[in-house]
Amino acid sequence: MSWKGSSNIDGGFVIDLRGMTQIDISPEDQTVKLGPGSLWQEVYKVMAPYNVSTAGGRINAVGVGGFLLGGGIAFGSVDTGFGGDSVFNYEVVLSDGQIVNANKETNPDLFWALKLAGTNYGIVTRFDMRTFHSPSIWGGVSVYPFTNPTYSELLNDFEQYVHNEQNRKDFKAVVFNHNNGMDLAISVQVNLDSTPLPNMTSASPIMHSELVGTTHDVVDEVIAHALESTARTAWFTLTTKVAPEFFVDLRAMGDEIFGPLKDRKGLTTMISYQSFQKSYIEGAAHSPIYNVLKQSNDDLVCILILITWTDPADEPVLKEATNTLGAWGEAEASKRGLLNDFVYLNYANEQQRVYERSVTPEDLDKMREIQKKYDSSGTFESLWRGGYKLPKKGSNSPTTETEHDEL
Repeated sequence: MSWKGSSNIDGGFVIDLRGMTQIDISPEDQTVKLGPGSLWQEVYKVMAPYNVSTAGGRINAVGVGGFLLGGGIAFGSVDTGFGGDSVFNYEVVLSDGQIVNANKETNPDLFWALKLAGTNYGIVTRFDMRTFHSPSIWGGVSVYPFTNPTYSELLNDFEQYVHNEQNRKDFKAVVFNHNNGMDLAISVQVNLDSTPLPNMTSASPIMHSELVGTTHDVVDEVIAHALESTARTAWFTLTTKVAPEFFVDLRAMGDEIFGPLKDRKGLTTMISYQSFQKSYIEGAAHSPIYNVLKQSNDDLVCILILITWTDPADEPVLKEATNTLGAWGEAEASKRGLLNDFVYLNYANEQQRVYERSVTPEDLDKMREIQKKYDSSGTFESLWRGGYKLPKKGSNSPTTETEHDEL
């Protein structure tokens, strides 16, 4: 994850799983067994000769373990739910040293909880996932100079896509980006049947890249370039109903907040919109997050605010600005009746309450009971301090806090 303290701790130690790179494909069973240490680019490369793929990451440097234990948005999620929903078995090392499997028949309660495991239940040493036939896909990224008409066309096309569940082979995302003094609008599109999709706007792109190829090649040569790569980032995520007018207002507020900061070295600002369609949400029906996502009874959008910069001295002011924009977005979306409580773990920052927001109180009590069953000594709670921890009973809060309990 992107924030300090999410993956390690001063004065502690790190369990490094990068050597656990198992990738065992069974074409007959339509499954793959993955170690947690591989990057998705390596997984897709091994899968390519078998003409199969799975619900994995969309950026090269994303790792198997973190992606799946936080949910995971995949190209085919509109049809299959989160990446973690395609895991049918986990091999887990528990705090007492036992190695167990968790699936629908064996330890089914743990299997359910691991769909939003974070750092609470055990160390997963293998993920068994379903695969699907995929000799090739199509992917395209288009970059446009920002204009209000272009932005409006992109958002209107995106709105129609989010509300259309008939074509489950398409993935679309819209991004607003300020980079090197330029305001840009970006579309990212993928079709799992290798069919090129029409442009989302009538404007002419200043940059365009597309490819029909294996998932590995499309991710490596096209999709990966849509995201800035830097060591210094601030993230904030929120989930709303589809509302182009609100999206326009959020971008305008971002300009207002970050306008005075645009001289900061290496500053880029990005707001992206990705879909959680009703069918996507139904794919997560056996996950702890399902009941919160379902509460809106509507198609939803995952919004990511992602800020990058290069000077370490700018961290306090840019993180504060990121959280200010995110807090305004949540308050405004709530006022307009658009906000869903879900906070996507893989995009959240250390001040956002993932479990308190993304899981109903009843399901959160269930998660606590499962944690006590499989880690009765509280070893992972007391020693594994990074990441998002299950809150103590009675500490549920629907709001974003200013300090993370475990840091």
